[in-house]
Amino acid sequence: MTQYTQTQLDDLRAAAAKGVTKLRNSVGEEITYRSLEEMHTQIAVMERALASKPRARQHFPTFSKGT
Repeated sequence: MTQYTQTQLDDLRAAAAKGVTKLRNSVGEEITYRSLEEMHTQIAVMERALASKPRARQHFPTFSKGT
């Protein structure tokens, strides 16, 4: 599963808002989407992935006096 970042999502949203279907990612790769609809689909995928990130689990130690 691909890990997305909030920055990637924000960049994709900004490009879609401008109507730009070609953008360059943080490592210099150029990404071209066929349509704005495809970009909106990818935005939805990224939003779901970011929303479902597991939260840090808390562990609470337990103690007993013994019997």
